[in-house]
Amino acid sequence: MIRDRIIEIFDTLDLTSKKMEELTGIDRYKWGNIRGRKQKVNEDYLEALNQVFPQLSYWIMTGKTIPEVGQISPEMEKARSENSLKIG
Repeated sequence: MIRDRIIEIFDTLDLTSKKMEELTGIDRYKWGNIRGRKQKVNEDYLEALNQVFPQLSYWIMTGKTIPEVGQISPEMEKARSENSLKIG
C-alpha cells in the first residue's frame, strides 16, 4: 500500500525516475523498480521522500490527510501548485 502511494506521487506530480534521483540522491533505476513493482520500499526511500516532500509524510504512511497542519496528498499538492502559478 505504501508503494502504491509512492507510485501515485510519481503519477500525480508528473515526476520521472530521473527527477526523483535528482531530488533524493537515490538511483533512478531503483525508483524505476519501485514504480514497476519489482522492489519493496524500505526506510531509505521513506526518509528521502520525507526530506523532499515533508507535507506528504503522513499521507504516504496512512493514506490520510490533515490539511489543517499541512499534511496533504499529492492531489492537494498539485492543486496548491497550480493555484500558486495562477496567482503569481
